[in-house]
Amino acid sequence: MKKKYIYFLTIFVLVIFFNYFENTYIIYKYNHHLRLINNYGFCHETSYGFIKYLDKKFNFEKNIKIINDETHPSSDTFIHKPGVSYYKDYLILLNYNENDSKINLENFDIIEKNKNCFYLKKND
Repeated sequence: MKKKYIYFLTIFVLVIFFNYFENTYIIYKYNHHLRLINNYGFCHETSYGFIKYLDKKFNFEKNIKIINDETHPSSDTFIHKPGVSYYKDYLILLNYNENDSKINLENFDIIEKNKNCFYLKKND
């Protein structure tokens, strides 16, 4: 009897600790894409949503250089194609901060913009 009680108590603690019911609800309510946007952001943090939006809209054949003006893990992995070269004239700029940016927007044409995220092409 004591062994069953300890087993039940352990299961109960794990269910509560890992938010089993809340996590199950979230998995059933939201699809995979929306959960990733919720965790990685659309046009903030690593900007998963903006990158996937561009990939779907422009159907990139090659890899594209992604620069994040804030300190976040690399966003390249969201659309990276192993063994494929990079576009030379195109760039995705995330979390642009005009006061402290590595990129000068005057050197680029803006193809797509959402808040402070840009899809850019180098001027000729």
